[in-house]
Amino acid sequence: MIRRKYRRYLWSALLAGVLVVSLAPAAQAHGERAQEAFLRMRTVGWVDVNFSSDRVKQGETFTITGTAKILDAWPTNLAKGNPNTAFLGVVAPGPVVVLKERTINGVSIPSRIDAKKGDIYEFTMTLAGRRTGRWHVHPALSVKGAGTLLGPGMWINVEDNPDGFRNDVTLVEAGGGTGSTINLENYQLPFTWIWLVITFFIGLAWMIYWTVPKRTVTNLAVTSQIPLNTDGMEYGLITKKDHRNMNWFAIGTALLLVVGWVYQANAFPTKMPQQIFQFAPPTPAIADNNGLAEAGVANAQYDSATETLTMDVDVTNNGTTPIELQQFTTSTLKFAAGGAAGPGAVTVTPGTSVAPGATTKLTLAMKDPAWVDEHLVPVGESSLLITGILVFQSADGKEILTEVEANLTPRF
Repeated sequence: MIRRKYRRYLWSALLAGVLVVSLAPAAQAHGERAQEAFLRMRTVGWVDVNFSSDRVKQGETFTITGTAKILDAWPTNLAKGNPNTAFLGVVAPGPVVVLKERTINGVSIPSRIDAKKGDIYEFTMTLAGRRTGRWHVHPALSVKGAGTLLGPGMWINVEDNPDGFRNDVTLVEAGGGTGSTINLENYQLPFTWIWLVITFFIGLAWMIYWTVPKRTVTNLAVTSQIPLNTDGMEYGLITKKDHRNMNWFAIGTALLLVVGWVYQANAFPTKMPQQIFQFAPPTPAIADNNGLAEAGVANAQYDSATETLTMDVDVTNNGTTPIELQQFTTSTLKFAAGGAAGPGAVTVTPGTSVAPGATTKLTLAMKDPAWVDEHLVPVGESSLLITGILVFQSADGKEILTEVEANLTPRF
């Protein structure tokens, strides 16, 4: 009777597990909603991120363009409050796209860059579709000591190419000449598999030697009592024969490494060392416009009943021409000015214009369920703040990025 009872419990647990796995919705995006609101709003501001296409074939390219700004509001508990090294890339669910080219502020950037608070990066990344499917792709800025910070993402459909996918690269020969063209998708793949199989079986043999015939696993109650700084020989756990066999393991592994080194030295005489240089990209022209507008002390309120965030901010125009508010952006959200009230739009009172030399209090109202859906209302966090970028445009066409941070008062 007892066995039958436990058997029913076991089958019930298995059935519940099957139902959870089969009925659970598929994971969407990359879990950016799980990150705290302050982490997404106070670290990197993303402006005008655009994808050239949402549908490509394998091997076809698309571009991601936009502007990223390391905010002056950077939290003091990330990277010791002083970011210094960053890497611009993309985040996707595995190697479904391939990054072909990356430029920041007009120059090619193959590696990491110097970074500091206030830096602005106007970027272009060219990618190629690799694996067929529908994939969520984000631009991302990885900052040393803080992790990867995601920008606005987009679903990219990679369609099948009858010719498959190729990732061709032209090799360099001695003397600087160009060599043959190879496909990185399958270059030296047989050798890679041979090497993996050989090393796998060496490791497997070592593991079996110490777990099957030996008492290291079967008599854990005994072996766990042996001091750490002894090999257990006096207890009969390890013998001189074991030491001798392990020496043969070490010698064989060392010989394998020597053979591999000799092979690669002869097969690939021309080599390019891994590049590790790091430099600061040139300052973009947009950075020269930073002082044309300033945002003073701001306050924000979020009304959960209407799903509306309202922000009062004093804006000072330090330029000689009027400036117009174009948008407010924070994390992965963008609110454009001038449209009808609703998702993705910001209504501005008394108006979007600020006269030269004047300070005007602007009231921004953004009604959008995304504030809650994206977990960007920091209720329950230690910092009740809303941080973002006000994007202005002057009469002579200059784009001005003005950072704003507002104390938040939620209303339920």
